[in-house]
Amino acid sequence: MRLSRIFAAVGFALAIAAGASAGNGNTPQGFRVLDKHNKLVGYSLSDNLVARQVNGVWVTFYAQPASGIFDSRAIYVYYLTTDCSGARYVTHYSNFSEGTRVGPTLFYPVDAQVLAPRSQRVVSGNGEEGLCSLAPGVDGSYGTAGTADVNSFALETPFKATP
Repeated sequence: MRLSRIFAAVGFALAIAAGASAGNGNTPQGFRVLDKHNKLVGYSLSDNLVARQVNGVWVTFYAQPASGIFDSRAIYVYYLTTDCSGARYVTHYSNFSEGTRVGPTLFYPVDAQVLAPRSQRVVSGNGEEGLCSLAPGVDGSYGTAGTADVNSFALETPFKATP
């Protein structure tokens, strides 16, 4: 029974991903999530997970009707160097690019690669960057970190889902 649920969940996730590129590839299937002024927030994938195209990449993020796009307040960014120099990477574990809002910035992977980062640091919502530390160096799924200013979306709560 448990195995069948896992297969159903994976099948559902793949169907959602396929729906995101159906037709002309510009809009996924599902409920539209709109803001106070009926401006598109994105497309609902679950109770609070929304997909939106950001700079040409389909990005998911968490949104709540009353509080807007969830702010995690911090994120780990990873580097292939030991001194936190060079390109930044963020984790990438699903068909969509998982966005993480940190203050006014939405971080998301723009691609998918198997990498073994050598250093990491925490970026906080106020823009502060933590100390550079060594990363475990274990292979994982990452993407080059893209960013977008959440304020540029010009969205106002409350959010609502409509067919």
